[in-house]
Amino acid sequence: MVEAAIVTPVLFLFVFAIFEFGFAFRDYLAVANITRDAAREASVAGNVNDADYRVLRAVQRAGAALPDGAIDRLVVFRATGPSDSVPSACKTSTSPATLAANQCNVYTASDFNLTRAEFGCDPTPNPLPDPDRHWCPASRIVSVGTGLDYVGVWVRVHHDYITGLFGNAIDFEDTTVLKVEPQEL
Repeated sequence: MVEAAIVTPVLFLFVFAIFEFGFAFRDYLAVANITRDAAREASVAGNVNDADYRVLRAVQRAGAALPDGAIDRLVVFRATGPSDSVPSACKTSTSPATLAANQCNVYTASDFNLTRAEFGCDPTPNPLPDPDRHWCPASRIVSVGTGLDYVGVWVRVHHDYITGLFGNAIDFEDTTVLKVEPQEL
């Protein structure tokens, strides 16, 4: 009886730890998959008007394993090279001037409900400005002769622990940068 009273809590702690680690690892792998798929979609879409809309759809497909609302923030940004990282202002700011200066488009969970018609780089409110106006996809350089742009995708996912024994939550972040695929003009 005494041995069972000592061993049982430790056993349950290990079992809960395995579950928590498994779910957290699933979300960690999903974040890496999301950034790769989204960057690949942005690279292939190039300078078409709905490129960021296509990125959001790729994120939804790749993030199907995540719980609803887990994607906290998605940033599509202009990178200077393959090892570039997301500008820190794009991770936190909502100011249009800051986002335009850093050439990044920021999306949150509510933006996954937008339709294709709500994209197109229009800054005028009709009723809201287009979410891709800060780095318009149509301005992305896709001609080999002038040098191709690099497009980066940064994602932050919020993971809530189930048991609360190991904390309340953790955020996972990942970045992928790819060169925009050349397009025929």
